[in-house]
Amino acid sequence: MASRAGWFRGPSLLLALLLLGTVLGLYKLSRSPLVNQYGVLQDYLESNRPETESLATGTRSILLWSEFFGDPRWSLPGDTLGTQDFRDELKCPVYQCELTNNHDFLPSLDMYDAIVFHVAEPFPFLESVPSRRRPQQTYVFATMESPGETKHQLSNEQNFYNLTMTYRLDSDIVWPYDHFIDKETQAIVAPKRQPNWRKPPISGWNDTQVWNLWPGKTKMVTWFVSHCPTLSKREDLAKALQAYIEVDIYGKCGPLSCKRGDPRCEEMLDTDYKFYLAFENSLCTDYVTEKLFGVLHRNIIPIVFGGVDYARFLPPHSYIDANQFDTVELLAAHLEFVASNVEEYMSYFWWREYYELATFSPFCELCEHLHRPGGRHRMQVYNDIEAWWFNSCRFKTHIQFAASQTRD
Repeated sequence: MASRAGWFRGPSLLLALLLLGTVLGLYKLSRSPLVNQYGVLQDYLESNRPETESLATGTRSILLWSEFFGDPRWSLPGDTLGTQDFRDELKCPVYQCELTNNHDFLPSLDMYDAIVFHVAEPFPFLESVPSRRRPQQTYVFATMESPGETKHQLSNEQNFYNLTMTYRLDSDIVWPYDHFIDKETQAIVAPKRQPNWRKPPISGWNDTQVWNLWPGKTKMVTWFVSHCPTLSKREDLAKALQAYIEVDIYGKCGPLSCKRGDPRCEEMLDTDYKFYLAFENSLCTDYVTEKLFGVLHRNIIPIVFGGVDYARFLPPHSYIDANQFDTVELLAAHLEFVASNVEEYMSYFWWREYYELATFSPFCELCEHLHRPGGRHRMQVYNDIEAWWFNSCRFKTHIQFAASQTRD
């Protein structure tokens, strides 16, 4: 009986193996791209969904590695922001992100999708950079200061950063102090490399507020400044201008003072003076600071000086660019003309009917970037961040205000 049972088990086992082989073969055939190419693609997308998911799903984590000039929050509303904060506080269109300055917010530093480094301050002393890094982790080079204020030895940070977040218009994430918004369309017009500005009216423009202030504007030019000397030698340009017209300088760089926080200081820009010197401390590509945008909120014409194509940042005929003149004498003559012609002076405020200023957080764009397909991978690296950053500055100017200067 035992031998007959063994005889029956032999064919049964063989049959089972044949059936199993047939089933496996049919399954393998069903998974083959020869007959199931759509299924193969679907399986791949499903298995890789964390990397290819849509903007509407998933949460990305961002760590602020260092402080922003003593502010661990970087002027944000809290030490840690969640998705609701990105949506309600920062008004981000893509808000599925969380941001923190707490290094222990996640169990490990290499778990963050992005780490943001403020390069206008040194790395923290005790822990300069994370000791471990995932290949998919994004390191962000962030600053609003000019290259002259960089507190890092960038030659030691080659092949370190994946994204740049600065004021430069060729940054991966552009971080200006302000934006011009078209009042009618609510579209962002500037800063952009090729903004589409409206044309100023030929004549007849009148700003009622400025018109009412005009009788009290009996002084010419003022400047609030406490940083001198500078790489741009802006203080020399101001001194040269003083040889032709009145320039009142308040702060550590001049003889006049106005107590910080005193509302009268800014009110003088509206009530007493016709022009304000919005001179930058460095002549660097796209470097426009908050001082200029602050002046645009006042009833005064800014005189700008920097390494900037101001047409990318400001509406035409809303400012006077010192570098558009060959000499300081010609600049002074133009200021005298504008100051003595009320209609010409008023025409510099035409843009207020069409544009308004607004501020947006750069972390909205960073959040959106991290949600793009493939955004969690290191798609790029800056091989020479030092060259990219430092080559944006120059020392020559067009306007002549010193005997040793040569023009561009």
